[in-house]
Amino acid sequence: MTSAPTHPVDDRDPTPVELANCDEATLLGMLDKMEQRHGFVPREISEEISRLVQLRLERIERIRGKLDSTIRRDVQTHVAHWSNEEGNLIMILHAIQNQHGYVPREVAMELSRELGVPLARIYEVITFYHYFKLQPPAKHNVVVCNGTACYLKGSLELLNELRSRLGISEGQTTADRHIHLDVVRCIGCCGMSPALVVDGKTYGRVKTSEVGGILDSVKKQEAKP
Repeated sequence: MTSAPTHPVDDRDPTPVELANCDEATLLGMLDKMEQRHGFVPREISEEISRLVQLRLERIERIRGKLDSTIRRDVQTHVAHWSNEEGNLIMILHAIQNQHGYVPREVAMELSRELGVPLARIYEVITFYHYFKLQPPAKHNVVVCNGTACYLKGSLELLNELRSRLGISEGQTTADRHIHLDVVRCIGCCGMSPALVVDGKTYGRVKTSEVGGILDSVKKQEAKP
């Protein structure tokens, strides 16, 4: 007697419980498979997924509401602290950057509402002063000195080597936010040119062949327990 063939899980439509426990990527994969199997997404599955999506959106909105209230409270605290100071916008922005490591857009928008200052004006100040950052800080900072002495000794070659190895240009951060690459006019170490500064540590008389080893040392430091 021949037993009935059994079908793998992938050959049947998911149950509501399975759908509820899926992340977004898995749901998309299931939808693709159902479209390949049926030529469309069955109505009951479509309705169940729509219900789950709505529930998740409602949870996200609740979370966003809590975050918004936290941002509002923090901004109000900074504004109150510097309310009696002339030119307090810069001081408030310093306080925000000290808190977050950069100036998040949502915080700048809340500051605009709190002060009654156009958002464009806030961004004029942020972009005028190089101290302020608009992106989250990287774990590590690599700075190339491009002063006259370093330039004459080959800082451009070092910069090109870093660009190639990191896949970014100066002023940018790697996609994993691991390393930020920057260039400065002078670090005051002309006798050590060409020079790099990595997380506050200065490397002098650097050769392009040594750049890889310097980057590897950053990874080794992170690997230490």
